[in-house]
Amino acid sequence: LEEELRTMDQALKSLMASEEEYSTKEDKYEEEIRLLEEKLKEAETRAEFAERSVAKLEKTIDDLEETLASAKEENVEIHQTLDETLLELNNL
Repeated sequence: LEEELRTMDQALKSLMASEEEYSTKEDKYEEEIRLLEEKLKEAETRAEFAERSVAKLEKTIDDLEETLASAKEENVEIHQTLDETLLELNNL
């Protein structure tokens, strides 16, 4: 009976040591998960900011392309007016 009690006592001590070891590992993993979740949140925030920046830049590009097209059209009209004016002056 004493031998069985010693065996059970050793088994209990072994289980308690294992529990402490696994508890420490669990704490470590929980901390690692918390850090990874923080990093994920930061990455998502940066991604959202980048997406907003891209949208703003795309709008700026569209506006600039529209302005360029308008300026080119105006330039063509000015050249036509200038050509017509020069032709009229030459005909005088």
